[in-house]
Amino acid sequence: MKKLLIFVSILTYSFAIISIEPKDIGEKKGISGEIGLSLEVNSGNTNTLSSSISAKVEYDNNRSLKYALFSYEYGESNSKKNRDRAFFHLRDLKRIDNLKVWEIYLQIQKDDFKDQKLRALIGTGPRIKFFNKDTKAYVGIGIFAIREDIKNLGKSDYFRGNFYLAFKRRFNENVKAAFTTYFQPKIDKFKDYETTSFLQFSIKLSKKLNLLIKSRYDFDSTPPLGVKKYDFSQKVGIVYSF
Repeated sequence: MKKLLIFVSILTYSFAIISIEPKDIGEKKGISGEIGLSLEVNSGNTNTLSSSISAKVEYDNNRSLKYALFSYEYGESNSKKNRDRAFFHLRDLKRIDNLKVWEIYLQIQKDDFKDQKLRALIGTGPRIKFFNKDTKAYVGIGIFAIREDIKNLGKSDYFRGNFYLAFKRRFNENVKAAFTTYFQPKIDKFKDYETTSFLQFSIKLSKKLNLLIKSRYDFDSTPPLGVKKYDFSQKVGIVYSF
């Protein structure tokens, strides 16, 4: 009973997450997806409200893979907003051969607590896969154009490179892990760069339910004034797959 209570308390405190595992064309044909919801309410000495929704839908026809990711998080502490961020990502993978794909992607996001009113980007580039029986590795290279609207700084348009490494490993039928790290320098000023790294463990609970444990680290070498250079988060959540 004690272990069950600890497990439930962790899930209550967490918010919905979706898998960041690299996807391969032909891995799961047809339409599939994931969805997660969460709500946390505390009252007494501290009154807090935190909620989120996240979803992923993908379509695989064995020649290409298209998927869309969406997430929204909102939080309050003592009736004062302390979290408000949204994210949408659309990606299309076209098969070149068994090890190479060409990626095209579109992303829109906002984060009030990073002074980010809007960040929209569109990019493209190749991805190469290296693998053995249980472990697969990926290298991606590309470029994307950005339109950004930052509070007190206004709008700007520029280009960034997109370089990433990704790994995924299946330990057994029920447990697998994934790691992805991105390096995204400004094309005309390489000292202005952003990095994002994810580490994820997925544990199958049933045919449709998975427990996800995910860490994320973001670093911006030149953030807006008053915004920290880094963000770190650890998340635990239940994801329903269909």
